[in-house]
Amino acid sequence: MSQTWCLAKFNQPVEARAAIRRLLQSGVDPQSMDVMTSQPIHGEPFLPEKKPTKLFAWALSGAALGMIGGFSLATFSALAYPLVKGGMPIVAPWTVGLITYETTMLGAVLATLAGLLVELRLPSFSGRPYDPSVVDGGVVVAVPYSDRNRKAVEEAVHAAGATTVNWV
Repeated sequence: MSQTWCLAKFNQPVEARAAIRRLLQSGVDPQSMDVMTSQPIHGEPFLPEKKPTKLFAWALSGAALGMIGGFSLATFSALAYPLVKGGMPIVAPWTVGLITYETTMLGAVLATLAGLLVELRLPSFSGRPYDPSVVDGGVVVAVPYSDRNRKAVEEAVHAAGATTVNWV
């Protein structure tokens, strides 16, 4: 079953914030709403803060995996091919340390990138709507609705001063 959406366009961010406050008071879930703008708008956030990200955990786990992988690679390679290095031990601490450091950083960077994509839900396959008129300026608020709350959604966006309302 596909979800139906109300796309309300506002000329001013203040109007969009007022509509969102009215929608929240009427019982619309803030996690289900989307706000689209063509440029960043600073100040008060449009929607309440969503769950905090776990990006630090992604970076730390990637660094740990990179460290273990780099240390293992350098150590087992040196032990598998024992070359005489002019008085240095077969597993030289400087060589193993350098390779371990580099793979730690590589693991942290790649895991952070993967975590960023997961946390931002990119690419998005959820089928959320997009209004092409957002590039003309203003703010578009996308709200899912059902038959039982369509009236409340319609009243909230019109009372806040929506310039156009599309039902998709």
